[in-house]
Amino acid sequence: METLLDRARQAGMVVMLDACIGRERFHSIAASVATMERFARRGSEPVVDRGTLETWARSLESGGAREVAAAMRRALDA
Repeated sequence: METLLDRARQAGMVVMLDACIGRERFHSIAASVATMERFARRGSEPVVDRGTLETWARSLESGGAREVAAAMRRALDA
């Protein structure tokens, strides 16, 4: 499972372990402003892929608005 720290590393940030106190781990994260902006935008990308959008479009075209709305709500809650 990808963690928030993994995502920060993938975005080009430097993640350092500063301390362990008991089971708690403390990290510092360093990055340029541009890298932090990319990281912030990445979290706002849609959670649905192209195939899902195509399925929803076909369903809407055939009158399945309620089903699509329910699926969209589930995706928004994910």
